[in-house]
Amino acid sequence: MRKLFICLICLVAVSAAPVLGADGSGGYAGSFFQVPAGARPTAMGGAYLAVSNDGAAPLFNPAGLATLKRPLFGTSYRVMQLDRTLGYATVAFPVRGESTIGAHWLYAGTGSVEARDSDGDLLGRDINMNNHQFSILFAKRFEDFFSVGVNLSYLYSVMPEMSANTVGFDFGVMLYVEKLFDRERRDKLPIRDLQVGLTVKHISKEYRWNSEKYEHRYTTDGVGAEQIDDVPEEFGIGVSGRLFERKLLLAADLLKDQERSAEFHAGAEYYLRPEFALRAGYGDSRLTAGTGYIFKIGKQQLGIDYAFSTDKADEGSEHIFSFDLAF
Repeated sequence: MRKLFICLICLVAVSAAPVLGADGSGGYAGSFFQVPAGARPTAMGGAYLAVSNDGAAPLFNPAGLATLKRPLFGTSYRVMQLDRTLGYATVAFPVRGESTIGAHWLYAGTGSVEARDSDGDLLGRDINMNNHQFSILFAKRFEDFFSVGVNLSYLYSVMPEMSANTVGFDFGVMLYVEKLFDRERRDKLPIRDLQVGLTVKHISKEYRWNSEKYEHRYTTDGVGAEQIDDVPEEFGIGVSGRLFERKLLLAADLLKDQERSAEFHAGAEYYLRPEFALRAGYGDSRLTAGTGYIFKIGKQQLGIDYAFSTDKADEGSEHIFSFDLAF
């Protein structure tokens, strides 16, 4: 069984490499899912599939929460360029049998935009769009070297006089490679805490839009149309490991969905002190950096993380803050 899992890891890694040269494509439903949420993942360039042990885990790999030891509340808020916002809130509880249950809310929205007709004249009203994803998550560690996680999600999106909703799934696996070896051999490994994350996300997610109410209110013919927008399924593999007495964490992800070319993300985290970390990464054609500090308040731990993402296509740089409370 252990040899089988080692072969699986190598096979997936080798077979995924050629897709790096695939061609990309334009916008599609659920594109806000491609923006890393959370300061720690963002600072590490979005390379988080094989880490995923905090409030951002449901958005990357829910299987990472199977090792949670204490109840967790995590939240993040990202003010983006072009008057966009992105944020989440997560609550998770460890239960018996090395399992975790929890709930997650993701919000992505745009500010108001003045509506104009085909000639560019103002119509005297504003247009905006808000997206919500509400999820129930479950993660369980079945063996020392293997855990599984799943999100069951309800998505709701609204625009003026139009709304759409859908239900879908995200599925993740975490392999703790170090556990495949006995203790004596583990102590001799140059890389510690070696983990591999595998994910399949946005299963069965599709938006069904109907413009009839909008047409009746804002046009003269009142003839509506129905449209179905699929959220492309995404497949990912990631690896992470620690060096230098576990002070340095290195991570790398490869992501591919049904519409875009493959993306490579890489990041690093270095603990100068047990409670203070510096981070850097690269992903989505951006350089990122950040820091994190852990405060101990009695028996509770409060982690405050900050990330800075550089400019992409003249959109401007961005600042992200996250808070994780273990209690």
